Amino acid sequence: MKLLLSLLTFLLFFIFSTSAQSIYKSGYFIDNSGKRTDCLIKKMPWETNPTEFEWKKAISSSPKTGKIEDIKEFGVGQDYIFKRFIMAFDLQGDTVGKSSKDKDPRLKLKKVFLRLILKSEATLYQYSKNDVHRFFYTDRKIAYPELLVFKTYYVPDLEEEVGEKIITKENTLFREQLQKSLSCRKQDASELAYTLKDLKKYFKEYNECKGAKIAYIVKTRFNQSKIGLIGTLDFVSFSHPSELNPTESIIYDDTLAPRYGIYLETFIPFFGVDLSFFLESTYRSFSTKQTNFSDTDIDGPELNFKSINVAFAPRFHLYLSSNFEVFFEGGLSVDQDLGTESIFNSVESTTLDYFYGGGFGAGRFKVGYRVYTDKNIAKREALSDALSESTLSTTSFYLTISLSKSNRNK
Repeated sequence: MKLLLSLLTFLLFFIFSTSAQSIYKSGYFIDNSGKRTDCLIKKMPWETNPTEFEWKKAISSSPKTGKIEDIKEFGVGQDYIFKRFIMAFDLQGDTVGKSSKDKDPRLKLKKVFLRLILKSEATLYQYSKNDVHRFFYTDRKIAYPELLVFKTYYVPDLEEEVGEKIITKENTLFREQLQKSLSCRKQDASELAYTLKDLKKYFKEYNECKGAKIAYIVKTRFNQSKIGLIGTLDFVSFSHPSELNPTESIIYDDTLAPRYGIYLETFIPFFGVDLSFFLESTYRSFSTKQTNFSDTDIDGPELNFKSINVAFAPRFHLYLSSNFEVFFEGGLSVDQDLGTESIFNSVESTTLDYFYGGGFGAGRFKVGYRVYTDKNIAKREALSDALSESTLSTTSFYLTISLSKSNRNK
């Protein structure tokens, strides 16, 4: 329990310490000459489309600023890709308090970074500022982004009812644009809302209907999951009190035990740090004999351990360069017995311990080290029974390989 409390304290300290400093994520940018630079980009909420960003070549480097005049494209992790365009659009609010009487938008030219939402035969972009959102698209016939027109406006209430002075209306020309230019089979844009969720879904369905490959699509953080393989080498030690003399410990040979299986890792929204949760399932099997057995005429006690191990934990990521990260993790581990053979009358069908550790990641690979808390696998049938107590200790090195493709094309 003390180790668990120490683990939780460490994790909380890590969260708050990393939240208090500037966090950088793996990214890239392309300058006006077309040169691509892989780098670390300072993590921001990106609620408003930027005009500049802060970047470093490595975590120890001095920060630099990339400006819209010099950069024509940049990307941050798998979440954000921005491309520079000169666009004509309006930013009059989508609420009555910020709108006007004009039905048609007052278009103004601006040099902006548009966020790429979906890239395919028909591509969708977004621009956001002060909670106002505008969407743009390209297709086979339109190479340069075109505004999908939407505007909230109002007209006077001619009946002058009590409490009513204006009537809110909407210019939903974007529905006609989509119905005319981007409609496949039975797609209907007549009830489409001018939101990221609805437009992304519409463009995805259109491209799939056309048989076009979707090269990139923005995913919610909860949908950014990775599945992969894990291989582990456990360093195991085991002991229990002597049946004849409970004050004497029966010590078994230390052993190396391979373990292998699959994992699922899911990232969740957390601005201060890059946070994910992972779930692992591995097959665990090893054998070991008593070390200090004195009778040479017969074999000493032996433990043949078999189980399915399931581990669950959060993982905190810190990027040191565009392709290299360190991570910290800690959580719980459960072994479900698969017929362990031992000197005990019986073993627990399910045993639980805790672990903490960390490691390094590069691309699709991660290498890590874990320390597990000691646990008792013997079934406690009687408090006086010496063979109802045992100590199983484990530390491990592991390697994971992600089978999931990156959401961002380089």
